[in-house]
Amino acid sequence: MVNDMEYVNHGTDINIASDIRLLLTNIPEGLSEIELIRWIYIKMGNLFSYDYRVAGDINIGKRKVRYDDEYISNYQTCAQICEILSGIFTYLGIENKIIEMQTGLQKYEVEHVINEITLSSGEKYVLDLTVDLSLIQSGSMTNFFASHEYNGHDTISESKLEAIDEKLHLIKNGEYMDKKIRDRKSIINGLDYSNMTDDEILKYKVEKIKELVPNFTGYNEGKMFVQKLLKDFDIEHHEFNLIYKNDESNKLIGCFLVYGDENIWYLYAGNCGLIPTNANNLRKMMDRGWSCKSYMFNNIIEEETKEKNR
Repeated sequence: MVNDMEYVNHGTDINIASDIRLLLTNIPEGLSEIELIRWIYIKMGNLFSYDYRVAGDINIGKRKVRYDDEYISNYQTCAQICEILSGIFTYLGIENKIIEMQTGLQKYEVEHVINEITLSSGEKYVLDLTVDLSLIQSGSMTNFFASHEYNGHDTISESKLEAIDEKLHLIKNGEYMDKKIRDRKSIINGLDYSNMTDDEILKYKVEKIKELVPNFTGYNEGKMFVQKLLKDFDIEHHEFNLIYKNDESNKLIGCFLVYGDENIWYLYAGNCGLIPTNANNLRKMMDRGWSCKSYMFNNIIEEETKEKNR
């Protein structure tokens, strides 16, 4: 039986086959091997969205890309993303293969897969574009491009990657999102909050965080970036998935509980951004067909609505 995670806020599939051909036809000249690989990695990272329907149907993760159809959806799992990248690297004459990454989590009955590349110099790196999608699309520095000594693989320093990105004009708007986050955090932490309650401070910080969330093609990438921001700003929170199902519309949105003196609630629904809400509104959503599998969520909402409506 397919579980509720099949019903993701999936959006509309986009055919990226022509985008891939366009990139391959217009690769900058005079690139070194690693610069070429980096350029392809970042450009492809702006095209894909993770297909979370795999959680409800394992066959989505096992499907093969059908190049003969002249159609490649932007929604893919790690298996298809690695397959497409591998095909591109092979076309460009770069030695590569797809390997399993033993995470120990194995959420979807199959192991996570990543790309391994070997340079003509013998250096060997692992790339995990699936995990980096959110970072690339937000303009952040990547975390999983030749950055891990997985099973003895070589690594490249962040400073060297930044130099490559600067040379190839891969940094959005001239600076990484990481710097924008650091600058915003420095400003927020330096303000005088003596006339505000703790909850007022939390709400103010979240409002300033919201301004940093760009539009994402895929819901999952946006939600991951919101999680990153809350963590970067040291805001204690818990995330829940809310699911809506009927014959015509099946959606998933993120619900974030920020821990203050009182619980502070936000919804993340794709490019609608972070929306402030409360337990009464969430209770109304539940009455109108939304659901959450978390006992913790349902218990908190039940208790809060009872308390507020006394």
